[in-house]
Amino acid sequence: MTEQRITLTHPLSRLMMSTTTANMAGQVYSILLPLLVLEVTSSAFAVTATIAAERASMVLQPLVGPILDRSNWKRILLLADVARFVCFLILSALAASGHLSIPLLLVLSFIIGFAAIFYQGAQFTAIPFIVSTRQLHFANSLESALYQLSIVIGPSIGGVVLLFFHMQFSLIIMSTLAFFALWLILLLPYQKNSVRAKPFSLAVYTQELKEGFAFIYYKKEIWFTNLILLISNFGIQFLIVLLVIFMDKLTHDPLLIGIVLSSGGIGAVLGTVLGFYADRVGTYRQILFAAKVIGGLSIIFISLTDSIWLVALLNLIGTASAGAINPIIKTIRQQYTPQHLLGRVQASSRFITFTLLPAASICGGLLSEWIGTESTIMLGGCIATTSVIFVWKLPRKL
Repeated sequence: MTEQRITLTHPLSRLMMSTTTANMAGQVYSILLPLLVLEVTSSAFAVTATIAAERASMVLQPLVGPILDRSNWKRILLLADVARFVCFLILSALAASGHLSIPLLLVLSFIIGFAAIFYQGAQFTAIPFIVSTRQLHFANSLESALYQLSIVIGPSIGGVVLLFFHMQFSLIIMSTLAFFALWLILLLPYQKNSVRAKPFSLAVYTQELKEGFAFIYYKKEIWFTNLILLISNFGIQFLIVLLVIFMDKLTHDPLLIGIVLSSGGIGAVLGTVLGFYADRVGTYRQILFAAKVIGGLSIIFISLTDSIWLVALLNLIGTASAGAINPIIKTIRQQYTPQHLLGRVQASSRFITFTLLPAASICGGLLSEWIGTESTIMLGGCIATTSVIFVWKLPRKL
């Protein structure tokens, strides 16, 4: 890809604006969905079941990889945005007419989650097509920063909208954001696949699926970074599922708890910015080592403190460490993966790094009953810190 100066009309800018708008719509949706379910059933279990239906699509991620590599990334982005936009419209229409039901909400939630998997994979494969190799780290840093910013801003927008408008009108606003994201994707250039795919069959599909996993295993730069994330994510999940419970022991003030949770989003944005500049003073290997040590220790220190303000500071430091390495991980995958394998490598890597999160959530809950919340969070920090062992397995040139 020929290097072009990145301006507001550059394809990367349009892709990032579309992604940020879609993420904000998704954050508003995450607030509205539980309220819609409660309106229909008044059941907390129904709320968790509907959210689980959206997350259940995560297990299908590896199966999406070969499809991403066979298809044009712009077409996939458009189809994913159209699917989400239509689901939001259906939700709006059903809520306005009073015909919402749990089966429909479960199906729509699953479709929205499934569309998000396609979108994330297509976005990952699109970036190397629309920027040069030298601009990859900047592009991934920008994407990560905007994503974290949408997580901070999105719920606030949803809360303000719900404060001043009826839920049905909030759904229309959410649908409008989704339509704007779709329109921005239409402005992107069309990129034909450079590799001619074999005729589709189940045997070919299975072979392509295996090829993606085999490439990840033998490409040490990608395999060991996936193992680093797999282990650290497992330990971090202990803190995620127990943080609110832990804070509730320190304070019953919902405002302070909200401040601590917000510090995580702020830290992630700051970490992404720091990560962009960090590669100028150190190698990716050194940055990964420092970030994982600092992040793991921040979790351990959280378990040892009884100050809510110190928890907020440590949470900011920990999320900043995670935010610093996210664009680096994406850049490594893109730099060391042939273009015809980008979809499979990203989809399979996300499956590997997130596959143990449900088990970690269960383990965190059980361990907190047996050894206490503080000890469980400390154990999670220790597990997250041990992931640095695999940093030294990475090639020195990285």
